[in-house]
Amino acid sequence: MNYLTLMSLSWQHILILLIVFILPYFIPTFVAYNRKKSNTLALFMLNLLLGWSLIGWIAALVWALSNNESSQQMIINSANPKSDYSPIDQLTKLHQLHEKGVITDEEFTNQKNKILG
Repeated sequence: MNYLTLMSLSWQHILILLIVFILPYFIPTFVAYNRKKSNTLALFMLNLLLGWSLIGWIAALVWALSNNESSQQMIINSANPKSDYSPIDQLTKLHQLHEKGVITDEEFTNQKNKILG
């Protein structure tokens, strides 16, 4: 496309071209945001500044798809009468872990159902 051809495009055409080229560029950022990563801003900056290189874009995508922390199995035993935590305390801690993204929605629901009986 030369300058004269670009000038003859309407604003709708330019918008479509921007969407076609910009949205795929920021796929790693969208993935990180949807996965509720705690470091989404840092990943966005990596994507913005180094995404133009294929290696930078792939690194951002791998980082976005990686787990927040190492997988840890959390077991809450609500049937134990000697437990130091009340069900409300357990639910509060479980909610905090879910908000931080340490556990998934499915793990949160399963553990919540165990606590509530």
